[in-house]
Amino acid sequence: MSWNSNCRSRREQYTGLTVASLLAGLSKTERKSIYLNILIGNTDPSKHPIYSEKWLSTLPDRLLTYKEDDPDFERIKDWEEGGWYRNKTIYDYTHLLKDCYDTGADYVAMIEDDTLAVKGWLKWIYMRLFYVDELLGWNSEEWPAYLAWSFMVWALLTGTMVASKTVFRTKLKTIPTNAILITSCIFIPAAIALHFMAGRQTMWPITRGVHEMNKYGCCSQGLVFPRSIIPEFLEQTDLTTDWLVDMMVEKIADREGWTRWAVIPSLLQHIGATSSKGYGFDDSAKTLWNFRFEEYPY
Repeated sequence: MSWNSNCRSRREQYTGLTVASLLAGLSKTERKSIYLNILIGNTDPSKHPIYSEKWLSTLPDRLLTYKEDDPDFERIKDWEEGGWYRNKTIYDYTHLLKDCYDTGADYVAMIEDDTLAVKGWLKWIYMRLFYVDELLGWNSEEWPAYLAWSFMVWALLTGTMVASKTVFRTKLKTIPTNAILITSCIFIPAAIALHFMAGRQTMWPITRGVHEMNKYGCCSQGLVFPRSIIPEFLEQTDLTTDWLVDMMVEKIADREGWTRWAVIPSLLQHIGATSSKGYGFDDSAKTLWNFRFEEYPY
């Protein structure tokens, strides 16, 4: 397996913590099964805060950097200096993915440098190792289904009360008709509203295990690619139209009809309140969180 962490400059660095959480507790056999490939995204790697750290010269199996004789070096440098972070991010991602594919690994795990792995993650690995709970909640595009189900619940309960009052008129004569009206018009709608307010993941949590997640699977913190699809995937990436890695992956998967899978609960957690992307992404970085990761006892 080839393991990757894409590093870019920012105020706070979590790369060391990410790598430590991935390697801690692995047996010698497990460690040998992983080819740790780390990309320093700066065109001048010495400017990256972690470049001078001692562990970087001993832990990775390969430290990937950009060389001045690389065909795309000037373009990469222009993106870096001009703040074209989206083009640069896509290039970094595909460049690293291609480099890992060339190692001959059967599976390639793309891990961003702001994640924390759960203890024992290697035995459970599959494809999506991280997802955001918030995006698996009630979705606005599915409101017709929610409305239909809500109406069915309301109609069933109201119909049951009216039918019971009619059939068992004598036994239920102490229950006024107004009580049925109030229950139908106030209490049942209120209960339905509370159901939605509690949240989808509270009321209908996904069971543990591996599940299809072809929609709402944000973000790109941890993805595992089978070797067989990497060449076809790389052929379809486009630096001019693709802006964010997770959106690019989803777009290609939708077009090709590829099924996406996710491990529940997430095996990785997003850490930090700042984003390496910059340009206002710090606000969104604060919301990237998987609550069920916290269910793990370690």
